[in-house]
Amino acid sequence: MKELMNVSTIGFDVAVIGAGPAGISCAASLADIGLEVVILDEQANPGGQIYKNIEKVSDACLKILGEDYKAGKPLVQRFRNSKLTYFSGACVWQVNTDGHIFYSKEGNSHEIAARYIVVATGAMERPVPFPGWTLPGVMGAGGANNLIKNGGVKPSGRVVLAGSGPLLLLEAVHLIEMDVEIGAILETTPAVPNLSSLVNLPKALKRIDLLKKGIVMLHKIRKAGIKHYKGIRNLTAKGNDRVESVHAMKADIPLDIDTDLLLVHFGVIPNTAIFRQLECRHQWNDVQRYWFPQCDKWGRTSLDNVFAAGDGCFVHGAVSAALKGELTALAIAADMKMIHEHERDKQCAEIEMRLKLELAPRQFIDAMYSPSQALYKMPTETTICRCECITMAEILEAIDEGCVDPNEIKALLRPGMGPCQGKMCGSVISEIISMHTRKDIREAGSLNIRPPLKNIPLSEIAEIELLTK
Repeated sequence: MKELMNVSTIGFDVAVIGAGPAGISCAASLADIGLEVVILDEQANPGGQIYKNIEKVSDACLKILGEDYKAGKPLVQRFRNSKLTYFSGACVWQVNTDGHIFYSKEGNSHEIAARYIVVATGAMERPVPFPGWTLPGVMGAGGANNLIKNGGVKPSGRVVLAGSGPLLLLEAVHLIEMDVEIGAILETTPAVPNLSSLVNLPKALKRIDLLKKGIVMLHKIRKAGIKHYKGIRNLTAKGNDRVESVHAMKADIPLDIDTDLLLVHFGVIPNTAIFRQLECRHQWNDVQRYWFPQCDKWGRTSLDNVFAAGDGCFVHGAVSAALKGELTALAIAADMKMIHEHERDKQCAEIEMRLKLELAPRQFIDAMYSPSQALYKMPTETTICRCECITMAEILEAIDEGCVDPNEIKALLRPGMGPCQGKMCGSVISEIISMHTRKDIREAGSLNIRPPLKNIPLSEIAEIELLTK
């Protein structure tokens, strides 16, 4: 690498942020046609969260994680064979609209520049506070899944799973296959499917193979004799120094279950931090209740040089994310005159056919596991902002005093100013404002995001190096 003498110099044609399915698919496609591509990712190896450690996972873990996980191997291999610049362990903390990107790696911050930016940061588990969620022994089901992928680590003792969504059930199946004792599964999903999900069932039947996977998971759970409750509310983790039991209500029946570990999962939402920092236009999804960057079928956002690829713009799953990464690559290749628009459209038509089939069951699944705003009705002593220890009572008091904008509450109480930069509390605060004021959440808005997106020492900022290939 060499130092750039002129800050305005463009170091790369395309910078891709995130090495999950969408990012590596997009980066490999662009590199294969001769563009200078750099890809930055926080993890040590490519694959993202869904294909984490896919290159090194043991055969035993591969058998547990199944064919859907194994499908990441050829995707990552293609990426490894592409001629591009790959920075692993690179934590992006600022992105500018002029194409300049700042990241930290091994204790030093650097700056690169590119003509186009592809943000492929994927999705994250939906944060839903509840009493006791900060206790040791309470963690996201996705985190437990990552421990399996990284080293075959399985929980010890008794486990309870709580929340909603197919990934919660998938984690339960993985634990069953690892002979982990599961005390219960507590689903907030209603016992009776809502009408909107049933309306979308005929379309979902086009992918009966995917629906069968869900049926197989439920069969394995029943066969294992695990207590499986649906329509639960008032989830509470109890314990002194760590979680010792879980409480919930099933209709008017209280449930109290001893546990050594509580794994929670309430679905996934797009990770929009970079898009919001860039002030891209966003839309609200009423069904799954999340904000996502407004973009066209190519992933182009309201900023011409910024693209959203994969679940960061709309949660569709790993296979769809890779396909959307290819669409983004086609758009950029055509913009840079590397392929003709006719060729772009021809390849696009083929990808869209595959994408349409892949997304056939999505509306049914999204509607079936649609989160209720009632999830955010919690006791006033519940901690909302873990970083700054702000409670529900404090936020409600601020709202009653006239703070009906998340950023006003941020200025007054400091939620969103801690290490997570609002990642865990930002969407929750908007939901609380909407619910308490009875206003549409679009009116409530969301927290503004300011750099640095990650916590880095000031000394790094002072010694930034501007790099190119």
